[in-house]
Amino acid sequence: MDYRIYKPDKVWIIREIVKLFILDLIVGYLFFRNIIALVLLLPFGYFIWKKDINEAVKERKKVLSKEFKDMITSLSGNLNAGYSLERSFYKTYQDLQKSGIAYRYIIDEVKLIINGLECNNRVEGLLSDFAKRSDVADVKDFSELITVSKIYGGNILSVIRQTVSNLSGKYMVEDEIETIISAKKMEGKIMLVMPFLIIVYMNITNKGYMDVIYYTLPGKIVMAVGFMMIVAAAIAIDKIVDIEVE
Repeated sequence: MDYRIYKPDKVWIIREIVKLFILDLIVGYLFFRNIIALVLLLPFGYFIWKKDINEAVKERKKVLSKEFKDMITSLSGNLNAGYSLERSFYKTYQDLQKSGIAYRYIIDEVKLIINGLECNNRVEGLLSDFAKRSDVADVKDFSELITVSKIYGGNILSVIRQTVSNLSGKYMVEDEIETIISAKKMEGKIMLVMPFLIIVYMNITNKGYMDVIYYTLPGKIVMAVGFMMIVAAAIAIDKIVDIEVE
């Protein structure tokens, strides 16, 4: 699997199309109340589609990264028990299967490495291929460390121990950051929803006022500017809360 590319299934595609269609109707009706505006808003759906695809890729990489930590933790334990690096992958595969955890990706990746070893491929080459497909910094760093250790005769057990320690610290920091910004994410969503609720309220309580907004040129300009400001705010919020720990 190439984790850099997300190929949505039919369910995801249908769900996304329905979501974008409903969003287009809501924005078109509340802000412009015009059929032409509904058509003109369709390009925004493309950007939302691309953003959701990117979010799916990020989420998949995040899951893989956490599963990778479990894999090298098991690998470290098997190396400590006296197994060679190659043999440790066989034991790690068994450990992951017996763990009772529903791993989404890492078991299949370890199985690919085992299959490669059975075909007499070098472990560093198999890890390098995994690192390239995953596009995850932790996997890339681990692959490079193993390759260097194999070439120059480094202490592989020490390398894996240090990698496990670094990943543990990284995930602790990520959990702390996620806790801190989760409330801010919710505040950002509320800020984006509030303009829509205000427009709904004004339509219910003061229809005459809103007619001026919808059917005069100055009103249409005000609504267009307001919509663009909401889009700009959504982009800014997304950038602010997108924090990655390297």
